[in-house]
Amino acid sequence: MVSQPNGFLSFSTAFALIIAISLMITGCDQHQHEQHAENHEHGVVELTISCNDEAQSEFTTGLGHLHHMMYDQARPHFEAAAEADGNCAMAHWGIAMTSFQPLWAPTSDSDMERGKEAVEQARAIGTDVQFESDLISTAEAFFTDPDAPAADRPADHQERLRAWLGSLEELRETYPDDVEVAAFYALAEISYAMTHFSPHREREFDRELRAGALMEEFLEEYPEHPGLFHYLIHAYDSSELAHKAEEVAREYDQLAPETPHALHMPSHIFVRLGYWEDTADWNERSAEAALRNPHNGMTSMHYPHALDYVMYAYLQLEDYDKARETLERVRKIEAGQPHFATAYGIAASQARYYLEQQMWEEAAGLDLYHPAAIDWNLYPGATALFYYARGLGAARSGDLELAESEQNRIEEAVAKMREDGNVYWAYMTQALSKAINAWVLYEQGEIEEALALLNDAAELEESMDKHPITPGEVLPVRELHAEMLYQEGRIEEAREAFEKSLERTPNRRNALKGVDEALAGL
Repeated sequence: MVSQPNGFLSFSTAFALIIAISLMITGCDQHQHEQHAENHEHGVVELTISCNDEAQSEFTTGLGHLHHMMYDQARPHFEAAAEADGNCAMAHWGIAMTSFQPLWAPTSDSDMERGKEAVEQARAIGTDVQFESDLISTAEAFFTDPDAPAADRPADHQERLRAWLGSLEELRETYPDDVEVAAFYALAEISYAMTHFSPHREREFDRELRAGALMEEFLEEYPEHPGLFHYLIHAYDSSELAHKAEEVAREYDQLAPETPHALHMPSHIFVRLGYWEDTADWNERSAEAALRNPHNGMTSMHYPHALDYVMYAYLQLEDYDKARETLERVRKIEAGQPHFATAYGIAASQARYYLEQQMWEEAAGLDLYHPAAIDWNLYPGATALFYYARGLGAARSGDLELAESEQNRIEEAVAKMREDGNVYWAYMTQALSKAINAWVLYEQGEIEEALALLNDAAELEESMDKHPITPGEVLPVRELHAEMLYQEGRIEEAREAFEKSLERTPNRRNALKGVDEALAGL
């Protein structure tokens, strides 16, 4: 190389060197991008286990799916890991971890049996790695029966979550810098907090804030870990906290562009903020991905779940053509994954299509238990939505006999849920029964009694936060209360009621119009 005065390179030589370095960097970045696309289609998880290479590969893929709560997709990879290495205890830990869904619902009998067997198998195989043994202990904590049998399945679920959380709290002390321990601990905190939803109890966010802050801390070092994204969104899934997760929500799809639940999760934040176009767009992508990922030959629960969010968003956007198309997509589901999310998505999206547009006669004529894609008898919390649409539609269109009949059906569903210990949905459904009864009273001329009952129903509904399974109540009772006040000429009270509804469900179309009309009438 020819030296120049003062030690500088010639311009042409320096330029050539810059180009070469740039190409090297570009090539390196491209290689890393290709590696990411090939090896980390679900984000980056790097938990090294004491198993052979084939088992490790399957385990890593399964763990990625697990953090996205794609349990049915994760399990075959853990099973493949167990088959690839008969001495891989952690493969059976993975199977156990796919056998309960802490945020969604109590564990079924079949899942409980599989989870217990998986933990027993992991212990029988054993491991010389203390960290692996400790992780297996956390799953074991969940699948160990409580000393005192719980009165019902939800209470049993709460006890198991408490034991799981306690085990993970101990693990956090031992491994404070481990991302997997931190992620599962955060999930346990959020899941346990969810079991404390109860009527007329002021919600505290201590556990959610603790979990969210921990995920934020670890994201700095692990910016592509799917669990950190997923659980942070759940931690801040409330009207009070949603703004804290917007940035993370908008980045989640970059980790897993083909994972239905990863494409759906950001809309938990979007609906809390009233971002309807984002909610529709992301859930359309989620629905398409769900169709590409069926469940044992059936439509995955992620499909109707996404379509319910899509329906909600299109109705808020007043895009009734797209809403109608969504309704037809829901009604074409022939065989759905047996799950409450499937039942709820199918029932809610149909009910809200008519109620949101105040198509009362059409709502009263909604076909029950349609489509016959699942066993509706198993899901009283979902079938009650059919009754609500029919009952409220009948009351608002003057068919009081049908309205009272549908209200009775709701009360039967409430009784069944109470019998099963399903406290949250029993109370939320009770609010719907009261709303129908209030409108029947109103049509009968019992104005003050109707208003008092409707306010009581609204307070009951508002006393508990919305469940993650829904983008929002099918038709918020507080909006019904505001509308009744408005019809009675109590304009200022109506405005206050609409505004109160908007505090819980920001940017809802009917409530915004109600406020505008009330202000114009003052």
